[in-house]
Amino acid sequence: MSDRLNLAVIIGSTREGRWAPAPAAWIAGVARQHGGFDVDLVDLLDADLPQHLSEQDMWNTESDQSAPVAALSERLHRADAFIVIAGEYNMSIPASLKHAIDYYMDEWAAKPVAMITYGGKVTGGQNAAQHLRQIFPELRTMTIRNTIAFPRFYQHFDERGQFTGFEEAEPAAKSLLDELRWWGRALADARSATPMPSPF
Repeated sequence: MSDRLNLAVIIGSTREGRWAPAPAAWIAGVARQHGGFDVDLVDLLDADLPQHLSEQDMWNTESDQSAPVAALSERLHRADAFIVIAGEYNMSIPASLKHAIDYYMDEWAAKPVAMITYGGKVTGGQNAAQHLRQIFPELRTMTIRNTIAFPRFYQHFDERGQFTGFEEAEPAAKSLLDELRWWGRALADARSATPMPSPF
């Protein structure tokens, strides 16, 4: 068994002009350098999940899922850990992210998730993080303690249009990845040893 964990970095916004791909690419690069992860960068815009959740695609039915839902399901199943990139929209998470979370159940279970947030206010999207901490436990997903927030991110670009906050966030990124890897390994071993009981 490889010592490296499969990490899915999820771009949670699908809005035109979104900033989420920038921190997602940054943390994916840091995770690759960390050495403990094989990284899959998941863009929900490319996933193109149906807006209407049909009976065919509901997680509790045995019918064949539609192609976009099945494709994302496979990538989430493969992951041992997640990092979710979420901007704060109206004091909460992007609708596209909640929509993607709600499509699945077993794919999230008994795995850790870390959160990287951003926003236009001084809180840096932490309201979004707090909502995710309420949502993920319902799916039996472990939210780790360490987070990274980029407050008023639009104020931190240089004359070339490059974001200047990533370098100073790298120590926090290392701590986040170390914790995520610990939980990822512990839960992967637990899943291998004993199937998780049904929640129903």
